[in-house]
Amino acid sequence: MNKSAAQQRDFAQDSERLLTYSQLCNVFYERELKMLMDSDMPPALLQKRLSSLSFYVKRAAESIISLSSPISLDSQNGAWSASQKRKIPTEKVDPEANFKWFSRYSDIGLIVPIQITQQGLTHIKLDCIDEIDTVNQCFHVNELGWFNFYGQTLQDDLIKHKTAFKSAKDIMIAACCGHQWIGSDRTYHRTLSLRELLLTSVINWQQLNKPLPITKTS
Repeated sequence: MNKSAAQQRDFAQDSERLLTYSQLCNVFYERELKMLMDSDMPPALLQKRLSSLSFYVKRAAESIISLSSPISLDSQNGAWSASQKRKIPTEKVDPEANFKWFSRYSDIGLIVPIQITQQGLTHIKLDCIDEIDTVNQCFHVNELGWFNFYGQTLQDDLIKHKTAFKSAKDIMIAACCGHQWIGSDRTYHRTLSLRELLLTSVINWQQLNKPLPITKTS
């Protein structure tokens, strides 16, 4: 009797997991396909992206449903969901706090939040450290370039204002959920790209100052 109940419970869990996986794959594929078709990338690059799309969609879905996260997953919309703070959570972090944190914890593979403001609209985007220059006290993230340990960008951008911040739970949640602000007011959420969703799946929520340990499989 107990064995039968356990089997039914396992079956229900497996069925729910499969449904979530299918929903995520469908949403991610449709979303990325539309984005690619609306882009102006050269045909050769577009073909390359399309040929690898299925792999990355499945990888993102598998990683997300396997993640232990403090935020809720909305599988029907392919998004993380959490209540949005009235004020941008980065406001409480000053440059000195950033400097102390990045000086101590900068590491290859560490996921960090980058605040971006453009035409008065502010959001927080995840990126990954891929190079560190300890002599000049700066680091490089994969997509958004170089920042010093104070969080200041080292690359001129007349359109976007970019600042890196120490990884704190409320800041990372805002980035994962696509929260946005206009001034001090909350506004509509933005949709994360597939790349950003993949980054949300490798956040070390137990120790935000360390990359997620790689689990070796035999």
